[in-house]
Amino acid sequence: MKQTTIRMAMVEDVAVIHQLLSDLETTLGATSKIKRKAADLGKFGFSDDPFFEALIAWNDAEAVGLAVYFREFSTWLGKPGVYVQDLYVAPSQRGTGLGSKLMHAVYDRARDWSAAYCKLMVHADNEAAIAFYKRLGFHVVNGEHVLIHKLQ
Repeated sequence: MKQTTIRMAMVEDVAVIHQLLSDLETTLGATSKIKRKAADLGKFGFSDDPFFEALIAWNDAEAVGLAVYFREFSTWLGKPGVYVQDLYVAPSQRGTGLGSKLMHAVYDRARDWSAAYCKLMVHADNEAAIAFYKRLGFHVVNGEHVLIHKLQ
């Protein structure tokens, strides 16, 4: 029986992170929108001042889950939080509780910097993901819209 472990990603894991994100994008049908390269993950995630952290779930030597997240700050609360950018669980592991374990590992890591909340976005038509996050205690914020402006 394989033992699942979750650990912080290291620079040596860039190719694994890139592959798991590609698997997520395939699941979401979003592969044509992706511009990221593995080198981008190495540059921005494993520098002296990284923009994100990642946790990888492993079954022995097989990567089966990923959480990519970063710090943020709420001026309304006056407290730091954590933003989960991506959560992926391999199809073979869905329904095992691994997604919840990854999220709780993110919470544990965020408590190290005194995070008071966790925030994320979900595609509006991804009902399974919305139900999953609601089971974890998340709620939809009414009256807010996500706005993005490209700087480059």
